Amino acid sequence: MGKNRIFAIVFGLVLVAAATAQNRLVVSSSSPEIDGVIVAGEYSLMIELPRGTLYLNRTEQVLSIAIQSELDGWVGVGLGSQRMNQASIYIGYVDSGREVFARQQGRGHSHRDASVAEPAEVRLGENAAGTVMELSFPASAFVPSGSSRLSLIVACGKRNNLTSYHSMRRGLEIEL
Repeated sequence: MGKNRIFAIVFGLVLVAAATAQNRLVVSSSSPEIDGVIVAGEYSLMIELPRGTLYLNRTEQVLSIAIQSELDGWVGVGLGSQRMNQASIYIGYVDSGREVFARQQGRGHSHRDASVAEPAEVRLGENAAGTVMELSFPASAFVPSGSSRLSLIVACGKRNNLTSYHSMRRGLEIEL
C-alpha cells in the first residue's frame, strides 16, 4: 500500500472519530437551571440544527434538554427514537406570555396526548431568536444503566399550536 493511501485511510478514521466525538454526551457534575433561558456554558453538548440549536446535559441523576428555535412557533423533542413513531414527545410554545405544553406519544407520522414520562421540570420562553424549551428528566427515564446511545428527534414549527407541520426536524443518535 502506498503512503498516500495509508494517509487517506488514517485521515478518514480521524474525521469519523472527530464527528462521533462532537455528538458525545458525557456525564457532567452540574445541571443547568430550567428557566426557559439558555446561558452560554450551561449545557455540556451543543448541536447546531438547520433552524435552531439543541443543548444536552447529563449528570448521574438528571438528563437536561433545551431547544432554541429560530422560529416563533412550537418546539418539540421526541425521546427514545430518531423518528416520531414510538417516541415520547414533548412539545410546546408560548402564546401571549402563556406557556402551552403537552406530553405525547408518536404514532406513525402523527402524535397524540399520552402518559409518557413526566419531566421533572419544563419551561418555555421566547427571545429575539425564537422559541426556547428546556426540560429535565430523571436520567434513568431515557438513559438506562449501560446505555451507549440516546435516540431523539427535534422539530420546530412556525405556528403557536401543537398540530401544525414542522418547518424543521432532525433525528439524532447521541453517543453516551
